[in-house]
Amino acid sequence: MKKILIFAIIMFVGIYAKAQHWIGIRGGYNNSDITIDRFNYQKTNSYSSINYGLIYKIYIDKYTGLQAELNNIKRGFSYKENDTVNIRESWELPVLGHGRLEFGNFIGFINGGFYIGYSQKAKYKIKSEPSANEMPASFTDRDIRFEFGFGFGGGIGFRIAERIELQTEFRYNYGLTYLYTPKYKNERIKYIQPVSMQVSFGILYRFANIKK
Repeated sequence: MKKILIFAIIMFVGIYAKAQHWIGIRGGYNNSDITIDRFNYQKTNSYSSINYGLIYKIYIDKYTGLQAELNNIKRGFSYKENDTVNIRESWELPVLGHGRLEFGNFIGFINGGFYIGYSQKAKYKIKSEPSANEMPASFTDRDIRFEFGFGFGGGIGFRIAERIELQTEFRYNYGLTYLYTPKYKNERIKYIQPVSMQVSFGILYRFANIKK
């Protein structure tokens, strides 16, 4: 067992040392909403915000790899008969499978995987107020602050220097955790889950080369 573990560690270190590594920053536009009774969007309005974060990519070969991010993101919604927008600000960690193809300096890529997150702040705003400022709110014992879900998308990139790349991406996220715990067993609120669509822009720097 010890020999197997040592061999696995050596293999991992070898693959990691030969891989291609990228780090970068990203920012973008996020449009979020909720699902009620799974896929019913008919009674809510969406909420839009700006998000930002860090990117780390590792390529195990020329075409495939993993992408991890640390994002600050706001999601929200409002009921159509209500003037209040409910907002949550979260730190989110997506871990995605990543594939890419290169066409000269142009790159096409796809991403897919899961994310976990934690809601650090609750906010609200009144749509009918002229200022429409976001105000702090308090979490209650019904709020579920840990998040889990999946996301997938794709985008394009452009190499502007040997080690620098610009990219833009569209991604769809679907939350698998509920926003609230139900007060009663038959309460509809237990089916509220977050969904969002993101368009982001990033710049990445490569700090290691693939050794062929």
